[in-house]
Amino acid sequence: MNPVTLRRALQDQRLLGNALPGPSWRTWRALLLASRGEPLEPAELELVRAVIGDRPPPSSPVREFAVAAGRRSGKDCAAATLAVYLSCLVDHSHVLRRGERGVVLCVGADQQQAKVTKGYCEGMLAESPVLSAMVANVTQDEIELTNGIVISVRAASFRRLSGLTIIGSICS
Repeated sequence: MNPVTLRRALQDQRLLGNALPGPSWRTWRALLLASRGEPLEPAELELVRAVIGDRPPPSSPVREFAVAAGRRSGKDCAAATLAVYLSCLVDHSHVLRRGERGVVLCVGADQQQAKVTKGYCEGMLAESPVLSAMVANVTQDEIELTNGIVISVRAASFRRLSGLTIIGSICS
């Protein structure tokens, strides 16, 4: 698959166009775009600056993206959008060996909380005619994709988080 920017994925109804719809999601869309180092439109830049201050937004994808947000702020839905994007639309072949499974890890305080993000991921994948075709198998804790990437949900426990090839980690 050709590289797809997050902006293009969020604008394309066949990809993630329904993931963060409408004006109430503008700030999350702008923050996610900034986290990927994508150019921002003036209105997006203003929203991002309200959060990060006068620092310039990143010019390339960041290694770490942390947001402190309250209940009902949309953070799990925004996190799921990023998880689906990273797992389906970003090429990880330069860091994965042939046959190696890359994991987008969604960690919650407990398994129930982690599954909230998984539920959003499943919904986004099901809504997308393109991305739904990439789902190979769904288990209680994982969404296996045809590209060798797995979206995995886990509780925050050091015993269950080792030994994975993590290409993205989302913790809430």
